[in-house]
Parts: sequence; structure tokens; C-alpha cells
Amino acid sequence: MAMVQLGSKAVGSIVKLKENGALVEYLIVQQGLPSSQYDISCDGTWLLRKDIYQEKAWNDKATNVLETSSLDSFLNNTFLNLFEANIKNAIKQAKIPYRKGGGGGTNQTGANGLSRKVFLLSRLEVFGSQYTTTDREEYGSILAYFDPPPSNGRQKRIAYFNGKADFWWLRSPYYDKYTDWNFNGVNCVSYDGGGVEIASNTERGVRPAVILPKTVLVSDDGSVTTNTAPSVPASITIPSSISGGTTITVSWGASTDAQGNLEGYKVERSTNGGSSWSQIYQGSGRSATNSVAFGTVSVMYRVKAYDSEGLESGYKTSGQVTVFNNRAPGKPPSITVPVQVEGGKKITVSWAAATDADGNLSGYALERQVAGGAWSQ
Repeated sequence: MAMVQLGSKAVGSIVKLKENGALVEYLIVQQGLPSSQYDISCDGTWLLRKDIYQEKAWNDKATNVLETSSLDSFLNNTFLNLFEANIKNAIKQAKIPYRKGGGGGTNQTGANGLSRKVFLLSRLEVFGSQYTTTDREEYGSILAYFDPPPSNGRQKRIAYFNGKADFWWLRSPYYDKYTDWNFNGVNCVSYDGGGVEIASNTERGVRPAVILPKTVLVSDDGSVTTNTAPSVPASITIPSSISGGTTITVSWGASTDAQGNLEGYKVERSTNGGSSWSQIYQGSGRSATNSVAFGTVSVMYRVKAYDSEGLESGYKTSGQVTVFNNRAPGKPPSITVPVQVEGGKKITVSWAAATDADGNLSGYALERQVAGGAWSQ
């Protein structure tokens, strides 16, 4: 399974995070800091849930103070805990720009931002400077996915709940500098992608956003994972002398895996100094046997580890061993000794010629046994 870093994915791409064990689509809406208004903790890949999670009041009480709102608490407790542990831990604790104290409060940016793992987008992040004439939404910057807003921004802002376009909350309290109406109004995106202000205790759609490190990995199917590959196996051992036509044993040292999901090893062989490799073993063991065909000039072996999510380590490679190709001669077809032997006299023993497929027959060794004892040459 191929993996790429999240930071290499284009803005607008869809990736998937597991919520309660099920993969859910998220949009990449920003890579890196949107502007200098953002603390360095916001540097990463910004993900926005593609569809609305549920309809919920921004605040159970009729106020628009973000930092004490019921929705902010829900996002950073109940919703955050829907993610699997490795993703939950990887989500950045980001200081997001916000309006402290609600609509009539003060803008906070940079290091003074609100420290959160899960948050709603602000109006400027979604609409840019389109609607800054009637209220003081002066914190944050438009995100790359929604920029430029005039041509296609409205369509990009439309979100669905149960298959139907719906309103969705922003984190920005409403403030009208002319009427000073700031008690419970909150900015919201309309079902048609426009902007609207709604009372905070009204139920509207929730689209959570998170920031992940750019180094987090994304698989072919878009799944985001913090899984890391196993380590390279510690060693590989093969015989120092190998004869063609025999079976040898290849063994290797264990790999380690930070997530504890090491699943097994793959062993490959290269013959005759070639650059191509063929797999001879896959499994959880730490040794394998392999037949080396007669006539093979040389062999090399290599091993790598893999985990349950398909990530693989690098290879541990053996040295190249020259194969010794020599077959034993055939046995002499007959042996002749005298029928009668007299003690104290010499006899002649003869035998028929043996054959040797390699043409390197060197000679014969003759042994004798006396009175049922041991054989001697």
C-alpha cells in the first residue's frame, strides 16, 4: 500500500478519518498558516468535515461567548473522543484566532488565540472580507479552499446533512457596530452558501475542523494514519558455503514496531548477480528454507518486515555467495575379488569404472573389512 505525507496533498483533496471506527470524508482546506495572524501551532494541514455531523445549538444558553459555549465543549470532549487514539493524539493543539468575550468582546490572534484541538471555522476563514462592513470580524484570514470567494466560493460553502443542504455554524459571534446587538447572534453559513446570523440557542449544522501535522501519512484510499513502518530486520544469515542442488536455511533477526502491529516478513532471492528479485517466503516466522538449483552461479537474499496496515521496512540484504556446483561420481558398477584367499599372500581386487557427470572423476578409495570389524582404507 503506497503512502504519501498529508502535507503533499492538494487543497480541495478529500481524505478520511475514522470516527467511532467508521471512515468519514474530510476536505483539505488549508496547507500551512493562513496568515501572520495565526500562531505557529496552526501550521499544518487543515481538515474540515465534508458533511455536517449533526444539528446542535451553538450554545444552550442565549449568549455568543465562544470559549464557554456548549458546542465548543462538545467538540473538544465528546466529538474529539470519536477519533481513534493515534489520530486524537496527533491532532494539533492549535491557538485559533477568536473574539474573546463574545460579540462585544475583543479580537485575539497569534499566541493569544484560543487553544483547541477541534474547532469551527471563522467567518473570515470561509467568506474572506466579503462581509466586514456591519460587524467587527477582523480576526483570521480566508482559507485557501474558499479563496477566491467571488467566483465559486458560494458553491464550496454548501454542506449537507442527511443528503440535504443545510445551515452550518461558524465560530464567529455576531456584532453590529450600529445597533450594538451582540447578545446571542452567531455567524452561520446558509443552505445556499450565503452568510446569515442566527441566535446561538438555535439548532444548526456542525462541521468540525482539525489541524494535523503535514507529516501524517495518507494511504491510497485516502485514509489518514499515524502508523509508522517497522524497523529493518536486525540481521540476515545464510550459509557461507552452498552447493547446487541442495536446500539451505535463511534466518533473520527481529524487527521492532512502534505501534506493536508487526505482522510478518518477506524474503526475496536474487541469482547469478542479477538485479531482479523473487519472493521465496512471507509469514511471521524468522527462518525459511530454499532450494538452490544445480547450476546456479551465485545467490543473495534479502528480508523486510511489514505491519498490519501494509507499511514495510527497508531491506536487510545478505552478501553474495558463490554456489559450488559439483555432483558426486556414480558408484562403480561392480567389484571383483578372488573366490579363495590364502593367508599371507597378496590378492588383486578390481572394479569397473565409475561415471562422473561433471567430468572431473579423480580416483577411487578402496576399503577392507576383516572378520566383521571396522572398515579401513
